[in-house]
Amino acid sequence: MLRTLALLLIISAGIAHADDVIEPPVERLTKTYYDKFFLRYSPDGSHLIYSRHHRNLRQANQVLVGLRVVKADGTDDRPLLAEWDASVQIQEHGSFSPDGHQLVISGGGNDTGNSAKDTFVAEISTEFQAAHLRKVIAGTGVMLGEEPCWSPDGKRLCFVTIDEKLWVADADGANRTQLVQVDGLYCHQPAWSPDGKWIAFATDRDGNVEIYKVRWDGSELTRLTDDPGFDCRPRWSRDGRWLLFTSNRGSNHDLYVMRDNGIDVRRLTFNAALDDHGDWSPDATTIAFVSMRDGGFDIYRMPVPADLKIGPPATIDYEQPASRELLAHYDFDSVLPTATSIIDRAGANPLQLLGATVVSSGARGSLHFDGSDDSALVGNPLALRTSGPLTISVWVRADGFAGNGYVLSKQGWNIYVGPDGLARFETRSANDTAWLTLPAGRPLKTAEWNFVAAVFDPEQQRESLYLDGALSAERPRTDGAIGATAGYPLQLGRYGTTNSQGFRGELDEIRIYGRALSADELRQQFHEQRPRIVGP
Repeated sequence: MLRTLALLLIISAGIAHADDVIEPPVERLTKTYYDKFFLRYSPDGSHLIYSRHHRNLRQANQVLVGLRVVKADGTDDRPLLAEWDASVQIQEHGSFSPDGHQLVISGGGNDTGNSAKDTFVAEISTEFQAAHLRKVIAGTGVMLGEEPCWSPDGKRLCFVTIDEKLWVADADGANRTQLVQVDGLYCHQPAWSPDGKWIAFATDRDGNVEIYKVRWDGSELTRLTDDPGFDCRPRWSRDGRWLLFTSNRGSNHDLYVMRDNGIDVRRLTFNAALDDHGDWSPDATTIAFVSMRDGGFDIYRMPVPADLKIGPPATIDYEQPASRELLAHYDFDSVLPTATSIIDRAGANPLQLLGATVVSSGARGSLHFDGSDDSALVGNPLALRTSGPLTISVWVRADGFAGNGYVLSKQGWNIYVGPDGLARFETRSANDTAWLTLPAGRPLKTAEWNFVAAVFDPEQQRESLYLDGALSAERPRTDGAIGATAGYPLQLGRYGTTNSQGFRGELDEIRIYGRALSADELRQQFHEQRPRIVGP
C-alpha cells in the first residue's frame, strides 16, 4: 500500500518508471504538430531553426522540406527561406556560423539544375531574415556535400558525401580534404567540438551505427559508443566535455549524454514517445529536442542536469601535429587475429582493418588481403598529406599478379604491382595534371617476401625505387613537389579513390618517412628487417 502511494506521488511529479527514475521537467515550446527535425540553436540562444515536411508537390515547384525559425520560447514560428522554396525544394541540416551571421544548409531540388543535395549558405540579419542564398562550390561544376557544420572559428566546413565519406573544406568550398571513408552504409551528422580539435559523427563502419570522433586533421579515429542500439546525432556541450546524442538502446528513441571519451553514459528522457534531434542551449542551461509525446512532432526543452557541471565555452585550439621524421609505422607482431585496428608505432594514426586480416605465426604477424574487397584505412591526418620529401618502405608478399594490385594508396602517392609483377611508384605532378609512374627494373618474386622502398627527393630532383635494399629504378623529378596529397586518406590493399584494384597477398613492416632516406639507409633497413620478416 505504501509503495503504491509512493508511486502515485511520483506520477504526479513527473514521468514514473519501473526503476522509479523521474524525467526532468519538460516544457513544450510549440504546438503545431507537423514534422520537425534537424533542430539547432542560434549562437545567441534566442532562436531555434528546424526543418519540416510539406506535401510532395515538387513537380509544381513547391517546397518539400522547408527550413523554419522560431524564437526559443516557441513563439513567432515562420519560414526562413520561403523566397527560395521553388528553386531549393529541400532545405535540411541548418547550421549557424559561430558569429550567427551566416547559415549553411543541405539543399536540393530545382536548384540550378542539380537534383542532388548540396551545401548552400545564406546571410542572416540581426532580425533573423535570410538573404543571398547561394551554393558553396568547391570548383567549377563540383558539388561539395551535405549535412554541413562549421568549425568553431568559422573558417571551415565539415560535411558528408553520398558515398559515405567525411570531408573538410574551407568555408568557401576550397581545399576539400577527405578525413574518413566508411566501408559501410552510414556516415552522417558531423559535429565540430567547440575547441576545434575533434569532429564527432555517426557511422556503421564496424557493423552497427555508433558514434565516433576523429581529429580535425584526420588522425586518431576513436570509437565512443559500443551498443547494439542505434546511436546517432552527436552534439558537443559548450565546454567540449560532454556529448548529447540520440539512441534507441532502451527500445525507444531517447536522449543520452556521455563524456567526450565515451564513458559515463546517462539517459536523459524516459517518455514512451520518440525523443530526438537534441541540441544544447548556448548558455548550457537547457536542451531543446523534438518529441511526439503530445501526439505530434513538437519542440520541447528540459534543464541540463546540474551535476553535469558544464563549464565555460572551450578555447579554440587547433593543435598541429608534432613534426617528426617517421610519419607512420605499422607492424603486425603480437596482434590478435581478431584485431580490428593496429596501433601506429610512430604516432597517433591507428590503422583500421576493413576486411584485411592479421595472419600470425607465433609472435610474428602480417596483414593479408584477398584482392577483392579487403582493405585497411589510416585516415587523412595532416602529417600524411605531405607533398615531399618522402620515403615509403613495405614488405610485400604477392599471391599472384592479375591486373593492378594497389599496395598503398594516398592518391598523390601510391605503390601498386602490375599484372607483369613490377612494383610501381606512382605520383601526381606538382600541378596535379599528370600521373608520373616509375616501374621497378625487375618483377617481384611470387609467394616470397620482397622489400619495396619508394623515395621522392625534391632536393636531388629524383624519384627512386628500391627492391631488397638495392636501387632498381630512378627518374628525374624536377617540379619540386607531389600534387593532390591532401584530398584522400591513406588506404592499404586497394586504390582509395575508387575502392578497386585490390592487392592479393600480405604486407608487413610499413613505414612512411617525411624525408628522403639514402641508399645506405635503405640497404641497412633491408638487412636489419629481413631476419624478422623472412627468417634466418
